[in-house]
Amino acid sequence: MRQTVRTVSPMSNEGRNLYVVEHITDAVLKLMQTTHLNDISISQICDEAGVGRASFYRNFDSKEDVISKHLKSLLDNWWLNAIQQPDFNLVEAIFTHYWNNRDLCIRLYEQGLSHLNLQSIKEACGPKPEHENFVAYTTAYFSYGLYGWIEEWFNRGMQETPKEMAALWAKHNK
Repeated sequence: MRQTVRTVSPMSNEGRNLYVVEHITDAVLKLMQTTHLNDISISQICDEAGVGRASFYRNFDSKEDVISKHLKSLLDNWWLNAIQQPDFNLVEAIFTHYWNNRDLCIRLYEQGLSHLNLQSIKEACGPKPEHENFVAYTTAYFSYGLYGWIEEWFNRGMQETPKEMAALWAKHNK
């Protein structure tokens, strides 16, 4: 639904912006179920979301940016919930996150967009400019290695459960 003066709710600007971001994200994810992201136009996204092109460009730089921000949001929400678990195992929790979001992750992999998963992993647990060199190298090793495991897991059809993947990781890192 296009927003006009009569249809704009009395929400705050922040509420309206959240509405726009959610609807654009939902539209991209829905359209990607049947169409490659490269073949989806901004106009199609805006029509599906019921928003104008200006709203799209006010919130996103590109179609890939929609996916990147969505992946970051998923990881942020996952992290807040994961660390509260009494038997928290970081590696198993990460594999569980990707298991729970496998439809999107496999779709990204199939469309040649798995680099967006790498980007989200690097942002979450990769090196930061403020890290000392040793910490930066260690976190780079961990984040790229983890991405390699996750991508190969996708490639092989995610045959193992997250618990089995964590056990394989532990076995490898003895």
